[in-house]
Amino acid sequence: MAEEYGGLRSNLSGEGWTILGIARTSLVVVASIFILPVQYFLVRFVPKAWWPLAGLWHRTMCRILGIEIQIVGAPRDHKGPVLYACNHISWLDIVVLGGHLENASFIAKSEVAGWGLLGSLCKLHKTIFVNRERRSESARQRDALSERVREGHSLILFPEGTSTDGMRVSQFKSALFSVAERADEASDHHLLIQPVTLAYTGVNGMPLIRSQKPVVAWLGDVELFGHLRQLMGRARLEAVIEFHAPVTLAEAGSRKALASYCEREVRRGLERAHRAELKMGPQTHALSAPEGETPFDQSLGTI
Repeated sequence: MAEEYGGLRSNLSGEGWTILGIARTSLVVVASIFILPVQYFLVRFVPKAWWPLAGLWHRTMCRILGIEIQIVGAPRDHKGPVLYACNHISWLDIVVLGGHLENASFIAKSEVAGWGLLGSLCKLHKTIFVNRERRSESARQRDALSERVREGHSLILFPEGTSTDGMRVSQFKSALFSVAERADEASDHHLLIQPVTLAYTGVNGMPLIRSQKPVVAWLGDVELFGHLRQLMGRARLEAVIEFHAPVTLAEAGSRKALASYCEREVRRGLERAHRAELKMGPQTHALSAPEGETPFDQSLGTI
């Protein structure tokens, strides 16, 4: 039986469900029943305390789904807000990143808000929805971003503008880094921009080869529930989050240069993950630049 789910065609028949998939789905529902009502209350009435429970929900989902996460590097120890620029592979990115990027809200296209249950879950993580087509809303969106940054919240941006197959990094759109300009102004030019690479590297203890990437990657017209059903039946997934050296907008000089730097660092991280260097130890990798040199300068020197 096919039904419409938030604008997506989804097959809701029982075909293909495994015992493991059914058990995991049941655990997701039970955990959400206990956590999400409290999270709604916090977002609605105690907005400054929204993240701890939201992060707990995401980490719980990862545990239920059998996702083992390896962290390489670390978010910059910075009192002010950070804009994380990350590659985008799947809806799964939300639960993987959402539980490890403290006090950080996602920036998503406005259509996501209308994607039924998925849109509601995004709202519980205080996602900022941006309409890039209607300029009449630009002032409202700018104010929303500025307010969030002034509150000390960080932001998560997917600068590719869409999901990929996980084997490559698409070009980072410099226009999407207008968010960095607005947030930088709102934070009195103290905003850090930190590139982050997300890679799914293994399934059931074996390397996740190209032919198995569709298990994780959510592309094009793939049915949401069909993809969810397939993923639920996998025993264990391995993911890597690699944090790269952060820069400021002033160090980059322009949002185009900033987009190029972030794209370059994220692509290198994905290449390292694919070569399994993160398990053996990369030959050369530094999260900080030599004294007197910014990470942005160091990156330019290796082109």
